[in-house]
Amino acid sequence: MKRIAITGSMGSGKSTVSQILSQWGYPVFDADKIAKEVLESDQTKNHLLERYGIDVLNIDQSVNKSFLASRIFNHLEDKQHLEAIIHPQVYAKILSIECDHLMFVEVPLLYESQGERYFDEVWVIVSEEAILRERLKKNRGYTDAMIDERWIHQMPQAEKIKRADVVLVNDDDLETLETSIKKALKRYEPTSTG
Repeated sequence: MKRIAITGSMGSGKSTVSQILSQWGYPVFDADKIAKEVLESDQTKNHLLERYGIDVLNIDQSVNKSFLASRIFNHLEDKQHLEAIIHPQVYAKILSIECDHLMFVEVPLLYESQGERYFDEVWVIVSEEAILRERLKKNRGYTDAMIDERWIHQMPQAEKIKRADVVLVNDDDLETLETSIKKALKRYEPTSTG
């Protein structure tokens, strides 16, 4: 079985690639969804209570995400503390998933979390910066300042490309992207020995 990570900059089309692969019958998992489950686990809540006290939980005992966001957005040590709790649990869950042949996991901050070591290969989805900006403004309502603020925390595309096993350029239409994915998938087809 091969574990393949799908990553790329914000707005590059990681989710689109994941949806296409899923529609074609491949098992596809979302690291962000797994992270949300991990955040609400008793183990994580105990760590957070120890550090922040009762303010970190809502009345219904769910994690107070606005309180936590204000802490990690303004304090680097709080961000690092949370990541040190969440990331190992997320990757442990990913490693526990068993599939027959190929499995894909969408991991937005793969390189930033040193997660590439948990995968056999990494697919990086890339787009021209102007296209990325246009998508983020249109689809998420971000301003240029909001985009720049978020990109500071992400590894540059050029560096991701250097580290990738497969690079998929998502600058054109869906059909072009699907053709690129099919081409990338050919590398996993069994070779006949004639």
